[in-house]
Amino acid sequence: MEPALFLQDHWTLTSHVALDAGVRFEAQTITETTRVAPRVGFLWSADAANRTVVLGGIGTFYDSVPLNVYAFSHYPEQIITTYGAHGPVIDGPRHYLNLMDEDAQSQFPFVDREQKAGNFAPYTVAWNIEIDRQLSRSLTIRAKYLESHGSGMLTISPQIVQGQDAFVLGSNGTSQYRQFELTARFTIQPNHQIYVSYVRSLSKGYLNESDTYLGDFASPFIRSSSYTNRSGDLPNRLLAWGAIALPWKLKAFPMTELRNGFPYQSLDVYQNYIQNTGTSAERFPLFFSADARVAKDIPVNAKYTLEPSITVTNITNHFNALEVHGNTGDPQYGKFFGNYDRHVRFDFDVIF
Repeated sequence: MEPALFLQDHWTLTSHVALDAGVRFEAQTITETTRVAPRVGFLWSADAANRTVVLGGIGTFYDSVPLNVYAFSHYPEQIITTYGAHGPVIDGPRHYLNLMDEDAQSQFPFVDREQKAGNFAPYTVAWNIEIDRQLSRSLTIRAKYLESHGSGMLTISPQIVQGQDAFVLGSNGTSQYRQFELTARFTIQPNHQIYVSYVRSLSKGYLNESDTYLGDFASPFIRSSSYTNRSGDLPNRLLAWGAIALPWKLKAFPMTELRNGFPYQSLDVYQNYIQNTGTSAERFPLFFSADARVAKDIPVNAKYTLEPSITVTNITNHFNALEVHGNTGDPQYGKFFGNYDRHVRFDFDVIF
């Protein structure tokens, strides 16, 4: 059971200032935790014409603990034996127990938990501030900063507990995310709008999160913990998209993306992370994709409209790698492969 209650109110303090505040009370019976999540937001219109608007907020947000976490102790115990190049045993066999940790009484004031194994309550504290400014009838810009800090993330790591090898599922993981966004909207005519957005961000955290392992594999390979760039970390990302009216009542929807490649962690021959890359992950090559969709509305009657369209993705056929040979024991180590080539798709929609 996950009962919850949410209360919120809105105050218009002046004709230019508004405030929203709320609090969420929630519990999860299997974790035997009760959580309180306050949050507050504001909006300030700096001028009578509402050409400059400042808004922001801060709040606490919790994750529900997945039920498969509580099946971990019933997973088959792993026995790991390490062999040398010519067959002799050089380590093991090691018998690994599957243990679930218990969180100590939290220093975070909004969580109350029973003292028991699996009393987890992962949470994130996030805040943001944004400024929207209409410079002219055709140009609006937005600057936004967002920051979040995650704590109590569920992790699995190999440990030695009372002299016994064990895989321990606990909640000592942390993460952080920071993002600055600058977006411009160009309105040439009502049917001509172009958006350009640049995002600078940083995402770091532990790589041994439990959802990486607790899935389709009964005996996953569990690695030692590593705190580094997360798989979705993108330091720089430039996007441009919009809607353009063309002759003969055609509509075009272009989109272009240019960004850093995603990070990846190299592995050694024993499938462990290469620790010297733990603080600065290697990356896929630069990603670039130019896409476009062109459509035309053909009214049939007052109720039905036909809309044939053609969509082209990766128009330039740029090589955007999907995978990498990331094991140092692989003869092709460091080679990138996989790619979505230029793709053309025709659609025919009936709108009613």
